[in-house]
Amino acid sequence: MKIRGIGINLHPDRVQGEMSRLREELCFFQEVGYEYVEIPVDAVDVVYRGELLPTRMTRLKAVLKEFDLKYTVHAPLALDLREQEDLTLQRDLFKSSLDFTADIGAEIFVYHYGRKSQNPELEGKVCEEMVKAAMYAAQRGIQICVENIEIDPVHNVVEFVREVNLENVGITFDIGHAYLAAKRFAFDFFAAVRSVHPYVRHIHLSDNFGRFEEARLVGYEQYKSIPYRKLVALGKGDLHLPPGWGEVPIKEALAILDSYEGVIVLEYYNQRYRDEAEEILRRARALVSYKESFVKKENPSSTENRTL
Repeated sequence: MKIRGIGINLHPDRVQGEMSRLREELCFFQEVGYEYVEIPVDAVDVVYRGELLPTRMTRLKAVLKEFDLKYTVHAPLALDLREQEDLTLQRDLFKSSLDFTADIGAEIFVYHYGRKSQNPELEGKVCEEMVKAAMYAAQRGIQICVENIEIDPVHNVVEFVREVNLENVGITFDIGHAYLAAKRFAFDFFAAVRSVHPYVRHIHLSDNFGRFEEARLVGYEQYKSIPYRKLVALGKGDLHLPPGWGEVPIKEALAILDSYEGVIVLEYYNQRYRDEAEEILRRARALVSYKESFVKKENPSSTENRTL
């Protein structure tokens, strides 16, 4: 692997649009030793009804420049190209999010794929809209990275990126999401890792126990209403644990992705594990440098051939 740096995710609930809180978070991340921070657009309250607010952007950029950090960007929660009833606003929101990415000097924009519908016409329109967004992103020097979510099989994201078929539309491979999805939808996790390999342009790392919480398929808000402490105690759901705290075979997945070149973002709930932050980063660096090949393709009984 040729890693440009290891990053950490910024939590919207931790910042809540306040620049003073943003400054505190970035200061902590820099002191711990991260090179990158992934900023969700809706963590900093700069987009209003699909448009960037220039005064807020000026303040934001001033804060970001105080630190020796680089940035990647995560799409706002509201951005969803399947929301065709308000498509004009969705287009505006996508454009503003890409402008945000370029304006803060970032090159990676993460877009949640979500869950593929049973409507081929709708899915075709989603692809068309992504092509339009990608063409604008290319003008601004941005790589769109479509992230796999635990509510859908990984192959749907691979097929989507293939269909879009543009150089600046790749995959954000969330290894924790893929593991949960493999358990829920009964596909081979390691085969999925191999399938995404040619398209991966960004990586998210977190851990879990592979125990899917069915409320996640009912609705995101219902799922988020479950107390996190309950989910942790039961080991259920997308727990966003620090790498190595659960059972996701991260070392093995990274070994398959050995030719990856880019940023790796630790997308764990870092606000809950401040005392262990430096140790978590140290262990993550060791995971990234893992080189040992753990399987041999000619061995049909190897781990990679098990259906999780």
